[in-house]
Amino acid sequence: MSGTLLEAHGIRTGYGRLPVVFNVDLEVKEGEIVALLGPNGAGKTTTLRALSGMLPLMAGEVRLDGTSLKGRPANAIARGGIVHVPQGRGIFPNLRVDETLRLACAMAGIRRAEVDARVADMYAIFERLHERRTQLAGTLSGGEQQMLAIARGLIMKPRLLMIDEMSQGLAPTIVQGLFGIVRSLPEQGVSVLIVEQFVTHALAVASRAYVLEKGEVAFNGKAAELAQDEAFVKGSYLGEGGIDAADVNGATELRFDDTADLPLHADGLLQTIEDRAAHEGRAATEVLLDLLREALESPARQGNGNGNGGAP
Repeated sequence: MSGTLLEAHGIRTGYGRLPVVFNVDLEVKEGEIVALLGPNGAGKTTTLRALSGMLPLMAGEVRLDGTSLKGRPANAIARGGIVHVPQGRGIFPNLRVDETLRLACAMAGIRRAEVDARVADMYAIFERLHERRTQLAGTLSGGEQQMLAIARGLIMKPRLLMIDEMSQGLAPTIVQGLFGIVRSLPEQGVSVLIVEQFVTHALAVASRAYVLEKGEVAFNGKAAELAQDEAFVKGSYLGEGGIDAADVNGATELRFDDTADLPLHADGLLQTIEDRAAHEGRAATEVLLDLLREALESPARQGNGNGNGGAP
């Protein structure tokens, strides 16, 4: 590792008027893998969105190689070297694998003469995608879709790749393979900031880790040191009852997917709905219905082996 690549100082951000992340300091050095961990709703996804320009900062500053990113739109930040692989993959289901990668090249402004080589590089890393290159992305398995999402980011040759919940909904064997690819990225000149609920996997590949709790940094130190904290690894930050993501056999997270960083306690729920509605330009009732639908469809409520559909 050499110099500092990404620096975030005192960042405060959220949705509408509602802050979710408070005074967060974070850095990633060149050639480094950093894990960003914490409980559901701690602000991890929101932090990545702020770093990639998807959310505006209420306070603080983000620098890449010492240059401030203040005021830059998300597409400019991506072309400048920070690529965000979002939670949920965000692929276009009706595009073929090859079309998806070539579209990513076009959106990144890559010269036509370089496109074939860039796509070939991705197929060399993700051999299964090469086998599926003429297949519609929407018909791929969950693991293959995640490979495609990562390849779409890597094809831009970023200096920093930020990955949000890579293992969500995937079988352990697929997760292990993806983490093997992540481990090799610094050798290709790509630093990594990864948000992950498979804590043991994340700490095994990372050199340093941050833990967010209620939107603030609760830990900042060596990943190996945090891995020795048995209470943390067994789930004290990941939900009641000591449930680690690995303990649910790679099923899916027990969380509200896109609203993971929004406070859902009673005194903040109405304000959250109003702010999200304003941010997305939708009616508050639509947002509330979405929250309810996400809760009902979450893995925690879709059956627990007792034959009653997950009812308590």
